[in-house]
Amino acid sequence: MKLQDRNYELILTEKEQEAYEAELAYESKKGPKNTRNFPRFSHPDKEIRKFIWHKRSLFPNNFLYLGEYKDMDFELEASKLQNIIYTAENELKIQQYIKQNKKWFIPGSIFLDYNFGHHDAYLFPEQQLGNEYAADYMLVGKNSDGYSIVLIEFEKANTHYLITSANTESESVRKGLTQIQDWKRWIDSNRDYFLKNIELLQQGIDVPVYRIYYYLVVSRRDFMNLTALDVRSQSMYEKINTKIVTFDRLVDNIKKLGERLTW
Repeated sequence: MKLQDRNYELILTEKEQEAYEAELAYESKKGPKNTRNFPRFSHPDKEIRKFIWHKRSLFPNNFLYLGEYKDMDFELEASKLQNIIYTAENELKIQQYIKQNKKWFIPGSIFLDYNFGHHDAYLFPEQQLGNEYAADYMLVGKNSDGYSIVLIEFEKANTHYLITSANTESESVRKGLTQIQDWKRWIDSNRDYFLKNIELLQQGIDVPVYRIYYYLVVSRRDFMNLTALDVRSQSMYEKINTKIVTFDRLVDNIKKLGERLTW
């Protein structure tokens, strides 16, 4: 599933062609280069700048270009999301809000919980894991160590984290954790097939299993007591490379996006 209405693999206008050729020419120039002289930074037309950022990336139609949201009121966007998560009866309503309005910066904000994505950032909604499983979102990000992957599961926001009478995880939490365990087992047995299927191996990119992460979003802070916080912390300790957060974390992350130049 691509993120934008247009296909960024295609060059549609002469201006795009000229700007892209200028980008490639400057990139191939010998000697030190000033980053700001690249057309993706310096071109006067912001749509051309956006096009170049997408076109030069590994996956043009799934590239997360933070500059696209430069003029966005992230405080307002965080408030809108908070209203959704506090009124939605199920995760489907939250998913519809993101996808129908193309608010890709919401799952993209999960990059803020990791130390990669600032060199390259991609988002793949509804990412298949073979024929058996599908992640709600997959993030692929790069830092100086190489590429990493985050597989993301959204569950209900309108649910307690624990069944208070038994101090055990609620149905939505257990469902999400079971899903992630299924993904881990599948990845352990099918990592090469998976990396080939998402077209990383073909580009010479190998992501070791220890740089594949899992991220569960479930419940809200007003449903978390001290016991729930302790149980959640223990689950993350026991489940390697797994983060479990409430939907309020995404609200917090969106507020921070206005202060950042990169993911």
